[in-house]
Amino acid sequence: MNRRLVAFSAVLLTALAMTTCAVVSRLSDGHLDIDQVELQARIASHFPTHHCKLIVACLDLSNPVVVLTEGADRIGLDVDTRVGLGGHERTGRVGFSGRPRYVPGEGQLFLDDLQITTLEFAGLPEEYAALVKLRGPAVINAQLQSRPIYTLDAGSAKGALAKMTVRDVKVVDGRLRVSFGTAGR
Repeated sequence: MNRRLVAFSAVLLTALAMTTCAVVSRLSDGHLDIDQVELQARIASHFPTHHCKLIVACLDLSNPVVVLTEGADRIGLDVDTRVGLGGHERTGRVGFSGRPRYVPGEGQLFLDDLQITTLEFAGLPEEYAALVKLRGPAVINAQLQSRPIYTLDAGSAKGALAKMTVRDVKVVDGRLRVSFGTAGR
């Protein structure tokens, strides 16, 4: 009876190991594509924002639009912007870009290193532009650096293994591609 139990356990463990290897093998060249619409919905939930410094200088950001540029290692965001300075207001659009940061334990993607890429304001005085350049990245960082823009689904075996083996994140074919592989790759 003991021999049968040992033999059965060995067969069961071998089958489990082979199944795990087969799943890992399929993941080693795999990837997950996240489209602009899905990222848009997740990022939009963090807006609008309103930030004031001494109630005299205010910066409001709303209506973010995700921009995915082919081959880029950064995710773009264009946002409606309202700048208030001493009772005067200007509106326009500001473009930002951020580098995706992956946190394996949680299977989450965040945006870091946000930078202004464009300022589109008609007749924007220099003091307004200076306020946007100074405060804009900090405001966006506060909104997105600690809140994930995407979380891998760990509810499936594939998702659980994939979240631990992310190799690369970049824009491919107009989508954010999360590539995964074995740890040795």
